[in-house]
Amino acid sequence: MLIAIVFLVALVVGIPIAYVLGMAGFTHMMMLDPSLLTALPQRLFVSANNYGLLAIPLFILAGELMEISGDVERLLAFARALVGQIKGGLAYVMVILGFLLGGPLGSANAEAALLGSTMFPQMKKDGYDEVFTACLIAAISVVGPLIPPGMLLVIYGVVSGVSISDLFMAGIMPGVYLTIALGLVVYFYGRKSNWPVTEWQGGGHVWYTFKRAFFSIAAPIAVLAAIATGICTPTEAAAVASMLTLLIGYFIYRKIKLNDLIPIFLRTGVMSGAVLMIGAMGGVFGWTLAMDQFPQKVAALVLSITRNPLFMLLLLNVLILVVGMFMDAIPAVMILVPVLMPIIKQMGYDPVHFGMMMCFNLTVGLIHPPIGTVIYTTSASTGVSIDRLFVPIWIWVAVCVAVLLFIAYFPSSIMFLPKILAR
Repeated sequence: MLIAIVFLVALVVGIPIAYVLGMAGFTHMMMLDPSLLTALPQRLFVSANNYGLLAIPLFILAGELMEISGDVERLLAFARALVGQIKGGLAYVMVILGFLLGGPLGSANAEAALLGSTMFPQMKKDGYDEVFTACLIAAISVVGPLIPPGMLLVIYGVVSGVSISDLFMAGIMPGVYLTIALGLVVYFYGRKSNWPVTEWQGGGHVWYTFKRAFFSIAAPIAVLAAIATGICTPTEAAAVASMLTLLIGYFIYRKIKLNDLIPIFLRTGVMSGAVLMIGAMGGVFGWTLAMDQFPQKVAALVLSITRNPLFMLLLLNVLILVVGMFMDAIPAVMILVPVLMPIIKQMGYDPVHFGMMMCFNLTVGLIHPPIGTVIYTTSASTGVSIDRLFVPIWIWVAVCVAVLLFIAYFPSSIMFLPKILAR
C-alpha cells in the first residue's frame, strides 16, 4: 500500500516518471530489506546494460536524420499525387502519410507534433474543419509506435525476452488495419462534407513523386527485409537504418549537411538518455516486485476471478487501457510486463501476440481523455484548444478500440507474418 501511495503521489505532483519509478523501487527495497540498497547501483547498471536497448538511440537517430533530409515533404507529395484527386483527398493523404511516417518516427507524440505543424495548416487552408483535422492527427499518430521499428516494441521485447524480430513482423498488420479503419471514418465523414478535391495530374506525376520519394520509402523497407530474412538483428538493423538515412540524405537528396550532425547527435543523446533512464529505474522497480513475488500474487488473484480465456483477455485489455490513460507507454510496459507475464504463461497466450496487443492498447491510451498526452501534443501543435477535442475524439478512440479487440480475439490476423517468416 505504501508503495502505491508513493507512486501515485509522485506521479500526481508531476515528478518525472523515471524518478517516480526509482522512488517506488527505493521504497520497496526499504520495506523488504534495507540491506538490498547495496545492490541498487548494480541493478541500475544491469537494467540499462542490455544489447537490445542499443536499438533505441540508433532508431531515434534514424528518425532525426529522416526528418532533416526532407522525407516528410517527399512522402507528402507522393501521397497527395496518389489520392489527392478523391473527395477529401487531403484527409486520405494524412492517413497515408501517418502510416508511412509511423516506422521512421516511432513515437505517437512525435508524429502528432510533425503532422500538426505540416499538415494542419494546409488542411485548414483547404476548408477542412479544424476540430476534425486535429482529431484525425491524434488518431493516426497511434500508428507510430506500432509500425516497425517502433521503440515500444523494442522495450517490450527487452523486458519480456520475446524476439524483437517477431514483434516487428507482427507489428505491420495492426498498423495496416488501423490505417484502413481510419480511412473508412474519413470516407463516411466525407459523404456529408463539402471537402475539396485537387486536380488529377496524371500517372506521370504520380511516377515523378514516387521517384522523388523512392529512397524515403525504400530505406525502411530494406531495414525490415534485413530483419525478416535474418541478415541483421534489430539492433544491427537500427545501425544500418541510421547509416542508410545519413548517406541518402547527404549524397542523394543533399539535404543533410555536416554541420547539422552535431545538433542531431545531441538531440538523439538527450532523448536516448531519457528513455534509458526510465528503463534503468523501471528495471529496479521490476526487480523489487519480483523479489516480493508480486507478479505471482497478482496472477493468483486474477485467475481466482476467472479462467475463461475470452473473458480474461477482455479483463487484461481493460486493465491495460486504464493504465495507458494515466501513464506513458514505456514505463507502463516496464511495470506491467513482469506483473502480467505469469498470467500470460498460465493462460497459454502467445507472448508475441500479447505484446502487440499491449503496445497497441497502451498507445490508444495516449489519445484517451482526459490525460492522453497525444491530445495535448496535438492541441499544442495545431492551436485547437483542448476542450474542443475531448468530445469528438471519442469517435476515434472507439475506432481504435474496435481494431484492438479485433487483433486481440483474432490473433492469426497479425501472427501469420511471423509464422511465415519463421519457416
